[in-house]
Amino acid sequence: MAFLQQWHMNLTLKDSIIARSRAISPWTGFYFLQSLLINLALGYPLSLLYSVAFTCVLMLLWRTAPRAQKALIGVCSLIAAMYFPFGQAYGSPNFNTLLALHSTNMEESTEILTIFPWYNYLVGVFIFALGVIAVRRKKDEQKRRWNKYDSLCLLFSIVAFFVTPVQNLAWGGVFKLKDTGYPVFRFAKDVIVNNNEVLDEQERMAKLSSVKDSWTVTAVKPKYHTYVVVIGESARRDALGAFGGHWDNTPFSSTVNGYIFADYIAASGSTQKSLGLTLNRVVDNKPQFQDNFVTLANRAGFQTWWFSNQGQIGEYDTAIASIAKRADEVQFLKNGDFEADKNTRDEALLKMTAQVLATERTQPQLIVLHLMGSHPQACDRTQGKYETFVQSKETSCYLYTMTQTDDLLRQLYEQLRNSGSSFSMVYFSDHGLAFKERGKEVQYLAHDDQFQQNFQVPFMVLSSDDKAHRVIKARRSANDFLSFFSQWTGISAKEIINSYRFISEKKAGPVYITNFKLQKVDYNHLGTDIFETKSR
Repeated sequence: MAFLQQWHMNLTLKDSIIARSRAISPWTGFYFLQSLLINLALGYPLSLLYSVAFTCVLMLLWRTAPRAQKALIGVCSLIAAMYFPFGQAYGSPNFNTLLALHSTNMEESTEILTIFPWYNYLVGVFIFALGVIAVRRKKDEQKRRWNKYDSLCLLFSIVAFFVTPVQNLAWGGVFKLKDTGYPVFRFAKDVIVNNNEVLDEQERMAKLSSVKDSWTVTAVKPKYHTYVVVIGESARRDALGAFGGHWDNTPFSSTVNGYIFADYIAASGSTQKSLGLTLNRVVDNKPQFQDNFVTLANRAGFQTWWFSNQGQIGEYDTAIASIAKRADEVQFLKNGDFEADKNTRDEALLKMTAQVLATERTQPQLIVLHLMGSHPQACDRTQGKYETFVQSKETSCYLYTMTQTDDLLRQLYEQLRNSGSSFSMVYFSDHGLAFKERGKEVQYLAHDDQFQQNFQVPFMVLSSDDKAHRVIKARRSANDFLSFFSQWTGISAKEIINSYRFISEKKAGPVYITNFKLQKVDYNHLGTDIFETKSR
């Protein structure tokens, strides 16, 4: 009897040792490291809870279905390796990132890939290498029995799966299993949900492209003969000397007679979404693409032109192309397909404006210029040239793009003056940018929606009869652009309510922006992203 008891104790001890050795095997640490890296790569806040839980899932799958485990970790590692550079700059997938994927041409894609720091790609390669090691793991020769550590892993991974859905329910939300916090599940859900939203938006845009505008024009009293709208790109206000920036890089805008708006706030943090909300009539937070400032001018009897240095993917599949195609004359310097890889310069647009202004016309005119401006990579815009070195070459080039745009505005202003007709021109940027890799030699700027500087952009109005250089300090919102356009051009419409005089110091209401998750956020609740002046 004693012998049997001793034998049973030895067997139990042996099983315990085997179980513990499995729990603390090198593969446990390996899977935990890979889980952490996948979490980080997909752009979500680092979570020890879900990293441990995903480690448990991988260990249990290895025990019960090793082929399925290899497939899972292989796919996750590949996606994480490819997404890592994007995740560090732009975070997890959202409406804006999926919209950019649909509306970015080959040239812009190449520029985005070259702006990320080299070591982000190195980390991506490391994640991929770990995935290869995991996939090449050989199956254990001895199949071990289920033990309490396996049960604990199973329980922990299941509990972790329900944590976020239960929290949502407790905080007054809805219990949905698809809201689980596992980064891998979240990534798949975010890609699918946001991609469907983008497709729905594009489908709605395509339908509205053939719909006649619904403007009811009640009066047309233009003060000037020629109106020009210059839409800049990615220019944050604190990078321009004329708008309070530290550097004297905008000699024209800093001295020209006209109105400088010191507190103009963009509608959103990306081109398509921001201009979609700025240039169209918006109903229930949805742009009515048939009712935009171009169709309003057309309805009022203006002759309209749209000249763009931005890519055109298709005829109506981006918010900007949809608006542009409503003009009487449209010309894109590049079509946005795979052959549109030449780095065309904004100055080329001035040849088009010169041709328009060379011909006298009796009807009022609206000319729209859409610039590449300061779009990342900034050094591609300047051919690597800069005047003042600030922290990194890319940051320095970014500052110089402001000088280039300022000089374009100077040349355009001279064209208008030489035309002999009365004129007024407005310049503004669609959105700003935020700093990434701040304080490092590879510091650069990219799209973001977390900071006020992502929405602080230049806005100025220059007219042929201006007699002084004036600064408007009252806050203005791009959400009220159509109201400004109506007052500026003298086109009144029943659908546009002018609640205050835009070019004045009169206070407007609270300003809200639309973030990348399509949520309206109070501008005052955003953080700050200061432009440091550190130089050599």
